[in-house]
Amino acid sequence: MAYERACNNHHQLMIDLEITATLTGEDPFTVRPNMGTILALERHYKVESGLTAIQTMKIEYLAWLAWEKRRHDGGTVVPFGKFMDQLEDLEFESDDAPLVETVPATA
Repeated sequence: MAYERACNNHHQLMIDLEITATLTGEDPFTVRPNMGTILALERHYKVESGLTAIQTMKIEYLAWLAWEKRRHDGGTVVPFGKFMDQLEDLEFESDDAPLVETVPATA
């Protein structure tokens, strides 16, 4: 789901997560949460690590990420409680790459 990559002496934390949600009476929509959305999850749920929270696959966290990212992207959203009531299907895909514990040395 996330991994650290070194390139040109810069280190980037990459997230590869795609969530597809279907609400009652709507076509499915797909979002790709970014680091800002993950940080918002940590703040909203007061969890120490948003990445760990997602890896535990708590449905509420995935639904919240879909809702928050759709809201952040300017989509029409109902309050989260109503969103949950209307949620018919929720699918996610990730690259399942673990976080790199050490950064490779650069020349």
